[in-house]
Amino acid sequence: MTKSLGTAEKKHNMRLTSHNIPQESKTWRPRVTVLCAVWHKQNNKLDLLRSHWENLRQQSIQVEPCYIFDNGDSAPDWLEAPWHSFSKPLTIYEAWAAGVALAQTRYVMNLNMDDRLASNAAELLLRGLQSQNAALIGGEWVIRFDHDFQTETFVATDFKSTRFDPIWPPIPLSKGASLRLGSGTGERGTFGPATLWDLDKAERWYPTYFGNRDPILSIGDRIFWERLLRGRHRVARLPKVIGRYYSSPDNQAEFRPHNDEDKLRLHGVHKVSFAQQISRGQNHMPQPNTQSAPAGPILPAPRNLAESKSQALAHKYLTLFGRSPATAAQSNV
Repeated sequence: MTKSLGTAEKKHNMRLTSHNIPQESKTWRPRVTVLCAVWHKQNNKLDLLRSHWENLRQQSIQVEPCYIFDNGDSAPDWLEAPWHSFSKPLTIYEAWAAGVALAQTRYVMNLNMDDRLASNAAELLLRGLQSQNAALIGGEWVIRFDHDFQTETFVATDFKSTRFDPIWPPIPLSKGASLRLGSGTGERGTFGPATLWDLDKAERWYPTYFGNRDPILSIGDRIFWERLLRGRHRVARLPKVIGRYYSSPDNQAEFRPHNDEDKLRLHGVHKVSFAQQISRGQNHMPQPNTQSAPAGPILPAPRNLAESKSQALAHKYLTLFGRSPATAAQSNV
């Protein structure tokens, strides 16, 4: 089933197809959705996808995959997991935001195609999140510079058998030494390449655009964590090695030059996320713009020129989905 997905500017006329979607009416459902972007230009894409899916199937608690394909790409016939395909290229944070919008569970986590979880990682993270009443939790990761680990099965271990080095991008330690990222221990200040969060607390939103509408390319996860902290949500760490992180400075987008820090300083983050452009209607497909569409949210009256411009853009996005918002003044609220 295919429907049109309206977006602004370069994303206009994007279409989304969804496949292998489980019914929400089932008596029992997994509690965690794991999001993964599958890039159309990814090297060894099918091999990575196969071992990634196998890694999720080996989890000690059942998790529900949510694979996001871009540029009209399709999943192989053997992938018996929920997947969605967007007709145009996506950024990593647009893909994660799409997964957030399309997930059918309260708890979600991201996992890159070339990273792997310990077989009990999802269970440990979920238990830690709930016991600490946190909005988000991250764990510790061993950094690897080869691909061998991507087909291995392993369990979470104590971080004390690993070493930390603040150099970034990371470089291998002497032979036999395991290099940790420092996310679960707090040494690096991040929460890790994959975290688990509670949508009831964090809401179905993920940062995707700066205030000038340019896409966020490399610091979306940090912006997301800071948003939770500013909202006085508890954000937790699990000091156990719950996964293996693949590092390749020559190939990974996270190490490439970008202007995200400058754009964040100059323009801030736009309140409208790509997640808000995806309507969770029947079969989780975007709904067409119709006259009978439900009314959109009420937007507060703008207090200055900047808020006026921001509200105008939000109005444009929401109208594309048949959810024309009213301002506070218009609605007498």
